[in-house]
Amino acid sequence: MPTENKPAEQLPTLATGAALDASTWTDFVQRLRYDCKGERVNDHYTSAAIFIVEARRIVCGLDMDYTERRLVYWDGGESVAYSAKEYWDGLSIYQKRELSKIMQDWSECQFIKVDEPDQWHVLGELPEHTVTGWDERWEYISAHFTHAAAEAFVKREKHDYRDGMRVYVESHHHVWEFEAIKKAILDGTLT
Repeated sequence: MPTENKPAEQLPTLATGAALDASTWTDFVQRLRYDCKGERVNDHYTSAAIFIVEARRIVCGLDMDYTERRLVYWDGGESVAYSAKEYWDGLSIYQKRELSKIMQDWSECQFIKVDEPDQWHVLGELPEHTVTGWDERWEYISAHFTHAAAEAFVKREKHDYRDGMRVYVESHHHVWEFEAIKKAILDGTLT
């Protein structure tokens, strides 16, 4: 709850690393109740929620027979485009003309007007360019009692995860120990 002097995002909270005291405990219980008994339950449909932070990992170099996802990298892997259009959009007018000339020699059509498989083929033929398959996976990073704590973690640590992060909600319905502790906190038995 915000006070008259500080907006909610500036209040000390366990989610942002404040010390455990009566005020931060009260705030934590309010957030836990909101996430697991209150309105946020409608967002994730479980009162047995645990908020998992996951990091997105891009896996490159997959055989293109086994995935439809393509990317092109160049400049020694420093530059990457996940679609032919993204690659095209990053070019200068001169580079677009040169690429269209190469495409016209190959298919008698401008680069941007041919089908995507033909675009990928020509990009793969460019010097120092590699076209390969890719996929993504989400890896567990941390678990949090409340959504606010998970979001605070993402905000604080996102610089270490360049491919992105997300908060994923899992149900701990059959994790009795976790649920017993949460129930005790929410009903006031554990204070």
